[in-house]
Amino acid sequence: MKLLDEIVDFLYPPHCPKCKAYVKKRGEWCPECLRETAHVQRLPLPVKLAEAMDAAWAFGRYHGALRDLIRGLKYHGKKGNLPYLHMFLRACEKAFPVFPGEVLAVPVPLHPAREKQRGFNQVELVFREWLMRHGIPMERLLLRTRQTKAQYGLSVQERQGNLKGAFAVVDRKLVQGKYILLLDDIMTTGSTFQACAEVLKAAGAARIFGLVLASDRG
Repeated sequence: MKLLDEIVDFLYPPHCPKCKAYVKKRGEWCPECLRETAHVQRLPLPVKLAEAMDAAWAFGRYHGALRDLIRGLKYHGKKGNLPYLHMFLRACEKAFPVFPGEVLAVPVPLHPAREKQRGFNQVELVFREWLMRHGIPMERLLLRTRQTKAQYGLSVQERQGNLKGAFAVVDRKLVQGKYILLLDDIMTTGSTFQACAEVLKAAGAARIFGLVLASDRG
């Protein structure tokens, strides 16, 4: 496998996903671009979301290289973007807060038809390595019960209506009393987090935290 990677790197030299400068191996960023992109921040929560979620954080801002990497993975199936995202998460670790108590990671789900079409849930692929490294288990405790429109371009009210009743808990017993770490790739208005967090809280979750790869809030 190592030899195959070396051959691929020779034929297609790896480069920084932001400035396109050559780097030693696939997945690496040049130091300057990594510093510019990494921005671990606690996100300001809309009033309604704050009623259901204790706090939320993002690893970086949703623009530039991060936006391109996420979109390429989600909409064009570019799994070759994952090493860059995993490297990015590792680079942000020192600045990341410690969660109070043991948490159980729960990814925002796709509708089964959408996941079958895409072939994966990008949230799970992005965070799986990071979660394993930190000993945080991940469970599919949420279901998307119906197809929804793409959130892009919708107003806050339209987003909330679009997601109303779109999520359900797999088993309330698995949620009751737990500290939940809700995962998504991006956060814009917080409508998706709100819809999921409200369902988890109604099922008895003790505390709910949010974590996204990138956000344009704050």
